[in-house]
Amino acid sequence: MKKFLVLLAACLPVMMAIGCSEEEIVRVGTPFNDEGTTGAEFNTGFTDSETIYELRKIVEMEEKIAPPKELAPVADLVLTLDKPEENVSERWRYVWYMDDGSAVLSNRANAVEEEQEFYALNEEQTKELKSILE
Repeated sequence: MKKFLVLLAACLPVMMAIGCSEEEIVRVGTPFNDEGTTGAEFNTGFTDSETIYELRKIVEMEEKIAPPKELAPVADLVLTLDKPEENVSERWRYVWYMDDGSAVLSNRANAVEEEQEFYALNEEQTKELKSILE
């Protein structure tokens, strides 16, 4: 049993990194809406597998919610999880930080899109998200 625990402890970092390869990058940017032209200016990116793992854990905790009644027209930030070698953006999340410390996330920037989904993070999860992205 002791050998198993030692082996598990030795393999844990490798197991944590599964799904977070060197080929992944998280990009963080600022969305904009300039007289009808929308987009995002990406100014930060990281490839550290441990950080990507932590970010994935937080995003997996998001809870699907109904579209919020009041939401700023432009999100506070946008983040993407990309696999450049495969030319794939696995996940896009637009993030609105709320006054109560929570966050609303969406897969799209614009509320008029039919396939837009909304998610919520509580205050603690939002603090963790901010600590990773800062």
